[in-house]
Amino acid sequence: MRERKPFDQRLKNYLDESAEPGQPNPVTNEDRVWLARKRINRALEKRENIPGLPNGVETRNVTIGSGIPARIYLPPHAGGLIPTLIYLHGGGWVMGSIATHDPFCRLLSEAAGVAILSVGYRLAPEHPFPAGLDDTFESVAWARQHFDQWNGDPARFALGGDSAGANLAAVAANEIHANADKPKLAALLLLYPVTDHPSSNHPSYTENATGYGLEAETMRWLWEQYAPSVVPDNPRVSPLKIQSVPPLPPTLVTTAEYDVLRDEAIAYAGKLKAANVKVAHLHSPDMNHNFPVHPGTVARFPQSQAALADIAGWLRQTLNPVLNTSP
Repeated sequence: MRERKPFDQRLKNYLDESAEPGQPNPVTNEDRVWLARKRINRALEKRENIPGLPNGVETRNVTIGSGIPARIYLPPHAGGLIPTLIYLHGGGWVMGSIATHDPFCRLLSEAAGVAILSVGYRLAPEHPFPAGLDDTFESVAWARQHFDQWNGDPARFALGGDSAGANLAAVAANEIHANADKPKLAALLLLYPVTDHPSSNHPSYTENATGYGLEAETMRWLWEQYAPSVVPDNPRVSPLKIQSVPPLPPTLVTTAEYDVLRDEAIAYAGKLKAANVKVAHLHSPDMNHNFPVHPGTVARFPQSQAALADIAGWLRQTLNPVLNTSP
């Protein structure tokens, strides 16, 4: 049975304090896109300090292939070849950026001892499906050709992301591992992932429709921006609908009880397990969508810090198997 606790009071207080009463409803879709992007940026700007930062992680900005911005994070005290994670930020394919997810990437790089390539893929509605997915594939190909730039280990190469970024990672991993000619990934990191279209009516869309951060109506709107003309059951947007799961690498799926995406993510973890994929599933019984990653709540609460430590621990163990081999 999945554990369920009352919604964390400190998190509720934060959400209440972050609400903006009296804000007029956006008149146009363009206004709503602008406001959504402004809000996630403001969540970071309002952080006076983030526990654990600054840390010893070094960064450098790079440009991938056709002009995709990216940032490389290098953990301190890394000796020899180091594992690499390509990271795709969340934000419903519409908002979010390298900047909004910079605190999480800095903390994760140090805690897991991995290099991270954070990708600024193109956003909807200006660039709807498949633009973000195309950028994901281009970033994977670019990273494989440039490991020497950060002393990366080609044998320990992972892909991951949060929310909509986890959706892109899941779809890309399925296609990479279904192709016998493609080099395979060593790990897949799916944090609070989007795996199915809202029309599937998972119960968490009703149970957690309002009051917990990401709302059901907002998620439906985000889908309209990203994939307005795509069939909902297309596994290139809804990986839960894939008919045959390829031989994926070890995969981490994280979920939160008070998240509209909870049930589709749990179902995806179950589908991968049924296909004999080695799956770790971490569930937070009293928290909301993306709480350890979002710029407003990264490292803010004890649960945020514990979840980040668990994610980092799984990455470290999965990408450094030699450290976990008994003598």
